[in-house]
Amino acid sequence: MKKLYKLFYKGIISFKNTFRTEWNSIKSDKAVASTFLSVTLIILVVYTYIYSNQIIKEVPVAIVNQDGTRMSRDYVAMLAATEGTKTITSFADLEAAKVAYYSREVQGIVMIPKNFEKNIRSGRQTTITTFSDAANMLFYKRVLGDVTAVNGYFSAGISIKKEMAKGVSMDAAQKNYTPIKAISTSLFNTNSGYATYLIPMLTALIIQLVLLMGIGLLSGSRRENVSTHKEFPRILSKGGVISVLLAKACLYTLIYIVIIPIQVGVVYTLFGIPVRSSLLSIYVFIIPYIFSVVFLGISISSFFKRREDSIVFLVLLSIPSLMLSGLSFPVEGFSKFYKFISEIIPSTPGMNGFVKLTQMEASFLDVLKEWNHLWLLTVIYFVIAAISLKLRAKKEVILKKGLEVNS
Repeated sequence: MKKLYKLFYKGIISFKNTFRTEWNSIKSDKAVASTFLSVTLIILVVYTYIYSNQIIKEVPVAIVNQDGTRMSRDYVAMLAATEGTKTITSFADLEAAKVAYYSREVQGIVMIPKNFEKNIRSGRQTTITTFSDAANMLFYKRVLGDVTAVNGYFSAGISIKKEMAKGVSMDAAQKNYTPIKAISTSLFNTNSGYATYLIPMLTALIIQLVLLMGIGLLSGSRRENVSTHKEFPRILSKGGVISVLLAKACLYTLIYIVIIPIQVGVVYTLFGIPVRSSLLSIYVFIIPYIFSVVFLGISISSFFKRREDSIVFLVLLSIPSLMLSGLSFPVEGFSKFYKFISEIIPSTPGMNGFVKLTQMEASFLDVLKEWNHLWLLTVIYFVIAAISLKLRAKKEVILKKGLEVNS
C-alpha cells in the first residue's frame, strides 16, 4: 500500500512539474505562443470575416437579347430583380458577350432567342440558353439557380394568364398550374451561407493544426538541445511517462477551454454564425479530441529532427485532413484505404461531432459515436506516445553518456 501511495505521490509531483515546464516552454517560445494565439484567433477571425457575407449577391451577367420585344424585356427585368443576379450589360451577339466573359467582366451569359414572344403567344416552346462557369461552383449555382427560378415564375405567369383568358378565375388557374404544392424547408444552414458551412469545420481543423504545430515545434527544440530527459526526468521511472503525458494533455485542454468560448461565443456571434449547443456539451466533446491530437502530436514528433520539420509536415497534413473528414466530400465515395486513413485522424470524428453540436442542434447522444471514436484514438495514440517518448529519453541518456566518455 505504501508503495502505491509513494508511486501516486511521485506521479502527482511529476504531473505538476510537467505542467509547469510545458507552460513555461510555451510562454518562452515566441513561435509556439504566437501559433496558439495568432493562428487560433486571428486566422479564424480573418476567415470568418472573409466569408461574413455568407452568400454571393449581384453576380454580373451578360444578356444577349435577340428578340428585343416587350416580353423579352420583361424577362430581363425579372432576372435583374433577383437577389443574386445583376444584369449589367446587354450585347448584340453571343461573340461580344463571350469577350466580356473571358475578360471576367461578367460571370455568366443568358441568351434570349429570336421569336421569343412570338413562339410563346403561338403556344410553341422556346428556349433560354444559359452559360456559366461550372469550375466556380458558387457563381455557377447562383446564376443557374436564379435563371431557373425566373424561368419557373415566367412560365407560371404565362400559363395562368392563358387560363384566365378562357374565363377561369385566378385561384383556379393557379391550382390548375400547380396541382401539387411543394413545401421546402431548409434545415440548419437556412440561408445557405458559405461561412455557416465552412467556419465550424475550420475551427475544429485549426485546433488540430495548431496543437500539432505547437507540439512539433517544442519537440523539435528539445531534440535539437537533447533536453527531453532533463525537462521530464520522471519519464524513465516506473509509470512516470503516464503523468507526463496526462499533464501535457491537460495543459493544452485548459488553453482551449479559454480559446473556444472566444471563437464560438464572440466571433460566431459577431458574424452571425449560429451555435445550437451549450458550451458545456462542446467542452465535454473536445476533451478526447484534444487528448487524441496531443498524443498524436507527441507520437509523430519523434520523426522531427528540427523545429522546421513539423511545420512542413503539418502544412501537408492539413488539406488531407479536411478532404478526408467527410464534410467536403462524402465518405461513401472513399475507397476502403482512404476510409481507414480518415478514421485514424482525430479531426475526422472531431469535425463531424463539432459541426453536429454547433450547427445541427444535436444532443450529446447524437455525437456519442464520434465521442467514443475519439476516446479510442486517445488510448491508441497514448500508448504510441508513451513508447516513443520513453525511447527518445533513453536515446538521449545513451547519447549523453557517449559524449561524456568521448570528452
